[in-house]
Amino acid sequence: MNELFTILTFTVPGFLAYFWINLFGFTPSTKRDNSEVVIFSALLWIPIVILIVIIYELFAFITHFDFLYPDKNVPLLRRDWEYIISIDDLKNKLKLIWFFLYYLGSSIIISYIGTKIFTSNFYKYFRKKVNKVRKKNGIAPLSEQSTVWNQMFLTKEGQLVEYKKIGEGNSYVGMLINVPRAHEQEKGIVLEAVDHWTKIMEYYDVQLDQTYVDATNGYVINVFNLEKALEAQRLFNQRFPNGVT
Repeated sequence: MNELFTILTFTVPGFLAYFWINLFGFTPSTKRDNSEVVIFSALLWIPIVILIVIIYELFAFITHFDFLYPDKNVPLLRRDWEYIISIDDLKNKLKLIWFFLYYLGSSIIISYIGTKIFTSNFYKYFRKKVNKVRKKNGIAPLSEQSTVWNQMFLTKEGQLVEYKKIGEGNSYVGMLINVPRAHEQEKGIVLEAVDHWTKIMEYYDVQLDQTYVDATNGYVINVFNLEKALEAQRLFNQRFPNGVT
């Protein structure tokens, strides 16, 4: 039981941070195995716990002022908020229910705010500095997204695509409305208005902007130029106001 308690308290903050980072769209280029996730969680645990302890130390310092000490016996305002100066002190504090709840609550809030600030601000600055070094070394700079899949399909809205298997004649054309995340094993996508756009493509050739080729699974996703596609749709509707029968 003690080992389980220790694992929970010393991995939850880092795991929460790792969870938020992935949820905010910063997916690693390769899928991490369990041991790597544990290592990353342990590293992320350090800054989060430092902030948790600093906040606690401030409260502990404030509660030692006489004017804050109530006449009545209020447990959380007693002058027994001892300072945390070692890992053993932290372990002993975690045995108290109120501190354990404070620890978990603070872990959720701090990990969320911290990773939000990092992914929205510091990461761009960090990537810019890294790319400067990569350019000096003659290496292509890092793209904004960590995977090709994210770069093509998770950063844009209103994409008109054609999906087909390599070596097969059948294809599906439609507006892309749902795509899986980078490391989902099943790369299922959801297309809208397939019949409508398929008929348009039978009458008009629309320029392609990009083509995604998955050589491993054997499929191709063509991304059409949306402006040209909408123009083709306008011409199609003018030509066939009642639709094609």
